[in-house]
Amino acid sequence: MFKKIKFKIVVCFLVYEMVFIFITSPFYIYKGPFNTLKKIVVATIMGTRHQYLVTSFLSQNEINNIINKNTLNNTQKENINNVKIVKNESDKITRYEVKSDSGRYSGYLLSIPSTYKIKVAWTKKLGTEGERTSEMAKEHNALAAINGGAFTDNKSQTYGGSAAYPGGFVISNGNIIYPTSNVNMDKKESVTAFTKSGQLIVGDYSINDLKSMDVSEAVCFIPPTLVIKGKGQISDSTSAGLNPRTAIGQTADGTVLFLVLDGRKNFIDSGASLKDVQDLMLKYGAVNATSLDGGFSSTMYYNGKVINNTHSWNGERYVATSLYVEP
Repeated sequence: MFKKIKFKIVVCFLVYEMVFIFITSPFYIYKGPFNTLKKIVVATIMGTRHQYLVTSFLSQNEINNIINKNTLNNTQKENINNVKIVKNESDKITRYEVKSDSGRYSGYLLSIPSTYKIKVAWTKKLGTEGERTSEMAKEHNALAAINGGAFTDNKSQTYGGSAAYPGGFVISNGNIIYPTSNVNMDKKESVTAFTKSGQLIVGDYSINDLKSMDVSEAVCFIPPTLVIKGKGQISDSTSAGLNPRTAIGQTADGTVLFLVLDGRKNFIDSGASLKDVQDLMLKYGAVNATSLDGGFSSTMYYNGKVINNTHSWNGERYVATSLYVEP
C-alpha cells in the first residue's frame, strides 16, 4: 500500500514538473537573460508557419529588436562587371554533398556551367494556388530546379498560405509576369535576377532598375543578401535562426550555384543559419549570392527527381515560383 502511494506521489510530481515547464518555458526563453538562446529560438520560429508561438508572447517591436531585423538590409551594391561569363566547354552539372561537422544540416550544392541558362517558372494556377517545384521542373523539362521567391495566398498579403501569388514581382523573358496590373515600376524589392547574358543580380532593385540592366529573369524574397563582390555580408552566426535553406550564387566565371540544406529533423539536425549558407557559398567561390525561400519550401530537383528531404508534413510544399536550368 505504501509503495502504491509513493508511486502516485512521484507520478504526480513529474506531471506537475512537466506542466510547470510547459507553461513557464516561453517566458523563460523570451523574457529571460539568455540573449543568444532567445535570438536563435525567435528567429527560427519566425521562419516557420508557427509564428504564433512567438507573436503570442512578444510584440513586433520586441521581435525586431531580438533578431535585429531592422539591420538586415541590402545597402551594398554589386558590380556585375566582376562576373565575366566564360563559355565553359563542359556542359556537366556537378553535384556536391554538403554537411556541417556538428550535424546541424546536410544537403546538396549544384555547380552549373555558364553554358546553361537559368530561367524563372511560376505556378500555372496563378491566383488560385501554387505548384510543387518538381511539377514546374517537369513542365519545362528542366535539368535541375530549386524553389524560388516569396509568396502569399489568395486571402491575405501575409507570407505563406496556398502560394497563389508571388511576393514582390516576377519577370521572365524580360516580361513582367506578376503583378498583372497596377505595377509599381519604381518600388525596390530584394531580388534574385539574371541578365540576358547570364549575370546574377542580387540586392534591392526596382523593375525599372532591372530593365536598365537588361534583366530577363527575376523573383523576389526578403533581405539580406549573403555575398556581394566576393565578401560575406553576414557576421552574426545566429542570424535568422536555424532552418532548412535555399540559396543561389555565382562565381567569377559565371558558374551558377544552387544550394539546398535540410534541417528540422530533430534537435541535432536543426538546420542552417544564414551565415552557414554564406560561408558555403564563399567556399565554393561565389562572388554574389543570396537566399531564397527556405523552411518547408526548400526543394532541389535534379536528374528527374527531388533529391533533398522535404520537410512539409504532406511532402513537397506548393510554391509560387522556382528557378530552373533550361535544357
